[in-house]
Amino acid sequence: MSGFFGMVRTDGAPVERELLERIAHRLEFRGPDGTTLGTKENAGFCFVFLDTGTPHGKNLQPVCLGERFWLAGEVRFDGRQDLIAKLRDAGQRVAEGATDQEVLLFAWITWGADALANLCGDFSFGIWDARTQTLICARDFTGARPLYYAQGPGIFCFSNTLQVLRSVPGISAELDERFVRDFLLEGQCQDNQRTVWRAIHRLPPGYSLQFSAGKLDVRRFLLLPIEEPLRFQRPEEYLDNFRELLGQAVSDRLPEGKCSLYLSGGLDSASVCAMAARASSAQAASRALRAYTVSWRPLMEDREPEFAARTAAFLGLPHEIVEEGSSTPERTPLRATPEPCVENLLGRTQRLYRQVAGHSRVVLSGDGGDNVLDGQSWPYLKYLWKRGDWREIAERFVGYAAAHGKFPALHGGFRARLRAWFRQADGPDKKPSWLDEDFSRRVEAQSGEGDRPAESLPEHALHPQAYRGLHSGFWGSVLEEEDAAWTSVLLETRAPFLDVRLLKFLLRLPPVPWCIHKELTRLAMVDLLPVEILRRPKAPLLQDPLEVCQLRGGWQPEILKIPPKALTNFVEWESWLATLENCKGLLSWGDLYPLALAYWLKAIENNVGIE
Repeated sequence: MSGFFGMVRTDGAPVERELLERIAHRLEFRGPDGTTLGTKENAGFCFVFLDTGTPHGKNLQPVCLGERFWLAGEVRFDGRQDLIAKLRDAGQRVAEGATDQEVLLFAWITWGADALANLCGDFSFGIWDARTQTLICARDFTGARPLYYAQGPGIFCFSNTLQVLRSVPGISAELDERFVRDFLLEGQCQDNQRTVWRAIHRLPPGYSLQFSAGKLDVRRFLLLPIEEPLRFQRPEEYLDNFRELLGQAVSDRLPEGKCSLYLSGGLDSASVCAMAARASSAQAASRALRAYTVSWRPLMEDREPEFAARTAAFLGLPHEIVEEGSSTPERTPLRATPEPCVENLLGRTQRLYRQVAGHSRVVLSGDGGDNVLDGQSWPYLKYLWKRGDWREIAERFVGYAAAHGKFPALHGGFRARLRAWFRQADGPDKKPSWLDEDFSRRVEAQSGEGDRPAESLPEHALHPQAYRGLHSGFWGSVLEEEDAAWTSVLLETRAPFLDVRLLKFLLRLPPVPWCIHKELTRLAMVDLLPVEILRRPKAPLLQDPLEVCQLRGGWQPEILKIPPKALTNFVEWESWLATLENCKGLLSWGDLYPLALAYWLKAIENNVGIE
């Protein structure tokens, strides 16, 4: 959550200190606890520090190792002691009190680019090698921390804050038309390396970049391994390993002192809370934890707070239910988020974050618990069938049916394929009438230009859907929108279920029985959570909030009287208004994409920032 920026001048000129000071000022909303600048010939860095109570953090950057390596970024390691032990075995004298940034530099001089595959945690950073004039940037596997980069005449720069790069002289302020087209049609861009700005790119989760001699190389540095399924002799061994790994993931993410916890009425966040309570109790610091439940009342009926309260009472955690007093969203705010967003409850979300941040600048979430543990059984059945493992089929599938009174759901994707076939038979989707024709033709003509080659992932025999999802960058996009650059709230989200060590274990689980309806979590949390929570089925949100706002609150979008001039390059405004007026029934999120873009462009036009 601290802010950082780095620039390398490819024309050999020194980086101006005045520029770094201006950028540091723009970053101050991220880090009120200290600002530092550093220059090294044709490279310059600035850093603003947010104190989250995280041990082994560094409040002064860039961090230097001799005169050769300079580092700026956010780094928080999981399994820190294991990494230090490996470095010591390799001959490095790493002090016990070394910061995570210093440990990272030791890893870099020991293994070079191979060090990235050994890193586990939340990080985004840039390392400048002054001797070889090479910049290396990397972003962790799940994308917990953002990283953007841009190139202009004689400069290359990087930051964890998109708005900052836009303000750098020499970086083009043109919009990326492919991004805009995707947003107007789908609400998001399909290419997770693009940003709304043509000259600024997003480093995808699990990727690194190397910039040297004017050449840029972006590549993935980590694929989760595909290994043989685990075959423990006793069921208890699966449970013990899961509890140990989840406990480590939670403990590594707990700051010193206070910590907030998201607690829904479900199983994933409750499991994280249970492990946090256990870890804090062992440290005699249980008062430092506080659980928060986001309630959708009075917008709609919501039983989650009721179940969450029972979990909090069971664990002995202080608990707050966060809810709004009104069932309708406020007027659309004119504020420039880093990129356009379709969120009519953005102000509500921001106020909730502020309440959670009032207790601690760090919050643990249950994000990621569904990736593997709500898995498919069809791929596993195919895997065993091909191997002729009839005994395993009988033990797993017939045994599950005998224990639960039903066959495990296959989740083979048959319905989705059938729907896709019918869509193809119906012909291609029609473009909306309000999409500017010249703009549409222009983007189609550019199709493929500047695109990265489609990534070819190996097929996971047991968990193909989860494996693809974990490598898709989905969680990076989710966590980016919880970043201070989007919320303007100093609150850092950490997700133990996205711990790489835990994910590697889960991907080796036999899907039946362990991943069917989260069987593993339900059994592992026996005696650690209330019985009613362990037995409760997954409960999705009862209704779409946008639908409820219209039905109960009579909400209607506030239309701009005069759209921003830039919008006319993409949308035929009068045509969109006519479409809106002729809409029968309730508005959908897709109906609002042009309006969301209009408000965002208006904020940019009026120079209304989020900081």
